[in-house]
Amino acid sequence: MFLIIVTFICAMAISTVAIYYSVLGLAAIFAAATTPIIIMGTVLEVSKLVTASWLYQNWRNIPFLLKTYLTIAVVVLMLITSLGIFGFLSRAHIEQATPAADTVAKIERVNVQILREENTISSLSSKIDRL
Repeated sequence: MFLIIVTFICAMAISTVAIYYSVLGLAAIFAAATTPIIIMGTVLEVSKLVTASWLYQNWRNIPFLLKTYLTIAVVVLMLITSLGIFGFLSRAHIEQATPAADTVAKIERVNVQILREENTISSLSSKIDRL
């Protein structure tokens, strides 16, 4: 019985984390409609869990077409979850990479400015020497 409870808690924890990151990722992908995406994503994720559980409990008692439809629906919802998690990870990668690229560009601009100033200094030094 203890193992069943631990398994249930772990499954719910994994599902909760997946729902959280999936919904945030979907909201990042479709940033213009954040609130509707959060509502839709949450409902879809909870419905996926309920449908998968119901399918498991009633697999032998339901008609083939209903089994097929609900199985395909669960698979599609799993793909949407994966898409949301991918969106979350992509956004995190972009946010991490963008400041680094900006910093590199700033360093290059400063280096070019330093070279210009050094050329100006050497030009002015040579003029001073000639005078």
